[in-house]
Parts: sequence; C-alpha cells; structure tokens
Amino acid sequence: MNKKSLMAVILLTVVVSSVIFLNFAKTKTKSYYAGDAIQYHGELVIASANTGYLEIYKFKDGKLANVAKLASPIDAQVKSYTFNDVLFNIENDRLYVYATSGSTLYKYDFSDLTELVLAGSNRDTTWDWFGHLGLANGHVATSGNKAIKIWNDNLQVIDSYKIKNDTNPYNIRFDDQARFIFNINGAKLEVFDRGFRQVNRTISLVSNLATGNKQAYFDGNMLYVADDESLKKMSIDGDIYKSMAHNSKFGYDVVASVDDPEFIYFSNGSEVTKLNKNDFSQVAKFSNSKFAIANSWAMGLKLVDTVRGEVVVVFNNSNILVLDKNLKPFATVLSTEEDLNPLSGETLSLTIDRNSGVVWTEVGVSGQGFGPNEDISLIFAGTEYSAKADDNGRFETAVLVPQSAKAGGNVELRATGKTSKRTYSTTFWVIK
Repeated sequence: MNKKSLMAVILLTVVVSSVIFLNFAKTKTKSYYAGDAIQYHGELVIASANTGYLEIYKFKDGKLANVAKLASPIDAQVKSYTFNDVLFNIENDRLYVYATSGSTLYKYDFSDLTELVLAGSNRDTTWDWFGHLGLANGHVATSGNKAIKIWNDNLQVIDSYKIKNDTNPYNIRFDDQARFIFNINGAKLEVFDRGFRQVNRTISLVSNLATGNKQAYFDGNMLYVADDESLKKMSIDGDIYKSMAHNSKFGYDVVASVDDPEFIYFSNGSEVTKLNKNDFSQVAKFSNSKFAIANSWAMGLKLVDTVRGEVVVVFNNSNILVLDKNLKPFATVLSTEEDLNPLSGETLSLTIDRNSGVVWTEVGVSGQGFGPNEDISLIFAGTEYSAKADDNGRFETAVLVPQSAKAGGNVELRATGKTSKRTYSTTFWVIK
C-alpha cells in the first residue's frame, strides 16, 4: 500500500488520548471529552454528544440534571449512525441546538429548556461527514472530511474552505473575529487566513499522540496552545514569547476568561490551571488527582458567564465537571452510557490508498476502531467484500472496483463491524 495514501478519515466516535495511554478503555462507560455550554435566561445548560446520544444537562437545585437525551434519527432507522457533536446558538432570543450525525446537520429549538423540537435538517450531498461544530462570526460551522462549511440560520451553506483534519476534526477552531482558522493536526498547527483563503503559516508542536484533542486560542494579538510538552505563547508567525512546561504528556484546550481577558485556562488531563496570560503566573489550579471520581481526565473546556459569575465546564472523561472561577468544584454528573466496545478510545477511521480509478482497479483499504477480532463487511458500490479485525480492532485488505460501479461518478465504500455495528463511509470516483 502506498505510504502517501489518501487519508479519507472522519471522526465518528470518541477520540481520547488519555484512554489509550492511561488504560481508561477498561472503564464501563463512555467518555466525555468535548461539548458546549451556555447561559440561557439565567440557566446554565450543558450539552455533549460524546456518548453517541445528544445529551443536555441543566444546573438545578445544586446539581446537574439530565433534561434531554436523544438518539440520532438516522440511528433510529438503520442502527448505524450516532450524533458526533453539538453546539448551542441563540438566534432572535431563542436557544437552538445544532447537532451532526454522519453527513446531516440537525437544528433543534430548545428554548423551553425541556424538549428538543426539530426545526430543520440538511443532509450534505457530497458525502462530507461532519465531525465537529464551531461558530464563525455567529454562524454555525461544520468541520468534515472534505471541507469546513459555514451555514446560515436556514441551514444553507454560505461559504466553505478546503480545510480538513484527518486525525481529529475537533482540533479546528475559529478565532473570535473569524479572520483565522487554527487547525492542530498532529505535530503541526496550521494557520489558515480566511481573507486569502489559504494556509499562511505552519507551526511545529510537540505531539505524543496525533489524535489527541487540542484547540488553540488567539486573542487577536498572541496565540496560546497547550501541546504535549508545554503551554506556549507565540505570535501568529510562530515566534515563541513564553513557554511553561506542564506535568502531563498531553495538552488539550486553552480558553479565555469571560470575566477578565488577562486570564486564560488550560487543561492537560491531570489538571485545569488558571493563569495570567502575560507572565503565566498561576492564579488557581484544580487537580484530578485530588478529585474523588475515578478515571477523571480534563480535556475540553467551556467558559460561561452565569448569574453566579464565571464558571468552567470541564469534559472530564468519566464525568462532566463544573468549577467556579477559583477552580473549586460545585457540580458534576457521571457518564452512565455503557461502553460495549473495549477500544472506544481508538479513532474509528477508514483509509484508502487511492481516491479514483477505473473498474477492476485494486484499492487498498485499512481501518481502525472496530471490535477486537470481529468480522468486517465492506460494501463497495453495492458489492460486498469481507475483512477481519485483529486484536486491536484494526484491519487491512484490498478490494477491486466492482463492475457494478457506475463510471463517471462517486460511489460509496462502507465498512461495518458485524458485532460492534460501528460503521464508516467514504467515497471513490470511478473513472470512465
């Protein structure tokens, strides 16, 4: 197989580097590593899709209460797809919840904070599988295996950029002014200038695991990123102004205080730290080693300005945790969704060594994130091939472009684990 193979990868399940290295894969519940949080009409509301369900929690009576849990509409029909990501957005004083499942973007009205009412949906016709949601100047943005797409309130694409992240689409973030798009892809950070519509800088980072969840923060002047060695403050050109080693092999999110722009927070699994962004002096610290909940590992962070002041929502592997601005815990909720796949920390992905060819062309196919030693069904333009996963849930095989494939167009190649039911789809162009 050509080592310069085309990576046709989209993240469909949990990508948690701590799971692989800290043996969290033995836990019996799925992991929380990212999501969203917002204050709406005085209420703190938190959402995540990491379990495959769209789950929404509300802070009530001193604790986080589950107020909504929804399976993907596609999952309900074919028992295959799950929700991948979730995002809140307030439009005309109404609270909407956006969620992705496969190549479909859903929009729900959640203004009454009790019921998710479908307001619309749009299925992408280019087989762009959406792995992450973000905001760009108030517009919803999807990061897929083909491009970043910007949507209006009516679920119409109004702009797109040829940017993707083959290892973890979560690692793409817009700056607050939406001039730049920051894409952390393994050991490099790409700075994409929306004005020139191109990557104008590539900055080297320290990476112990390419699929780790990381997001950079740009304050309009300086760039802050926690790689797998240190927290770094650098110019947009990559010149490092300050660096501070942290006590973990992994770095995750960096976010800005909503109370005071002089402060930032960052997570490295074992800790969440609040710092002065100018000199990196420590203001407060939360340590998971002193936390009573097993398998806690701080990854995604969301800052919310609430009626009780600034709070930090931590997607903490086995739980979702809420800290005050001094990083003191005051609410948490445990993951309860059973994890039936012992390799849930492995990225579900599919790789093909070419993206086009004529009928009877041999195509190398490899995948990961499936169940150990399970049988894999490969459906290529309606023709079924088979493969076998190894002890680690990975497989490698070769298939032929079948005669049934219609020349001059895209056909689907889908891999499905017969036991785990995990599935992934990509496309192949059949040349006339």
